Amino acid sequence: MRKLLSLVAVVALGSTMVACGSEKKSEFGAGGIKVASEFGAKPTITHREGEPDKALVTEVLKEGDGPEVKKGELLTANYLGQIWRDGKVFDNSYDRGAPSSFPIGTGGVIGGWDEGLVGKKIGSRILLSIPSDKGYKEKGNPEAGIQGTDTLIFVVDLVGAAANDTKLDAEPATSANTKIKVTGELNAEPKVAVPAGTKAPAKPGKPIVIALGKGKPVEKGSQLIGRYVVYDYTGKKQASTWDGQPASQTAPATPGAPTDQLQVGPGPTGQAGALDGLAGVPVGSRVLVELPATKDAKGKAVNAFAVIDILNSFPAPKQQAQPGQ
Repeated sequence: MRKLLSLVAVVALGSTMVACGSEKKSEFGAGGIKVASEFGAKPTITHREGEPDKALVTEVLKEGDGPEVKKGELLTANYLGQIWRDGKVFDNSYDRGAPSSFPIGTGGVIGGWDEGLVGKKIGSRILLSIPSDKGYKEKGNPEAGIQGTDTLIFVVDLVGAAANDTKLDAEPATSANTKIKVTGELNAEPKVAVPAGTKAPAKPGKPIVIALGKGKPVEKGSQLIGRYVVYDYTGKKQASTWDGQPASQTAPATPGAPTDQLQVGPGPTGQAGALDGLAGVPVGSRVLVELPATKDAKGKAVNAFAVIDILNSFPAPKQQAQPGQ
């Protein structure tokens, strides 16, 4: 995936005042940091005067009652990041109105996140004070105003986690009307059997529920946390989130994992999408979705369908205004 902040817009939100000298030291918590507001609300961070701790500081501000975050899961969280040196808030998900998701414990984010968040319970609010050697190191992040020596303060609200072996809370659907047979355990990659001679529909129909989940219905304008496998109409697998990605010149190899790149429209400009029919389907469901035809590099039509496991659903991020707009 990506390093934290590498694929999201950096939002400069001004300076947050550091704690003034008249405040008593006892008012600050771990690492000399104080956090105002509760889980789910955008936090305000202040800290004591002077230099930050040289080691990673982790404090559970509010402990949740969910399962512990495991290494290799796709963690979904709201967060706010602030620089100790000048109090600048360099990024936060609260203003976007939606959490962000990232693989945890595998080097996909800065080291302080991997070390500080694995083992914490979903539903928790976590404070992290991250020295530069566990942050952006000597290179810093100039785009975000982060220098190579900067200590970063994060408040992170853990809202969900999922893995390839997360079992769906679902029951087989009795009304799955399709010639394509979908099999497999609900915590593993689904397999399909496509009858010989099966042709792609002229126009994709409504999603077919293979196993009906017990969660909340997916709302329009959502981003989904999910797993999928794509097959063509001969039954040949074309793509799967269960399969890892090999190393390239620009990125290391990554293991297979769920994704947050599943959008239920309408899109930002009202456009329709292939997954819009998932609105109303309960979270926890396994669904067969017929995909619109695409063309390969040679211009040949490619028809395919996807079997999708809906692991969670959140509001899609608000569109951020661009400079000059």
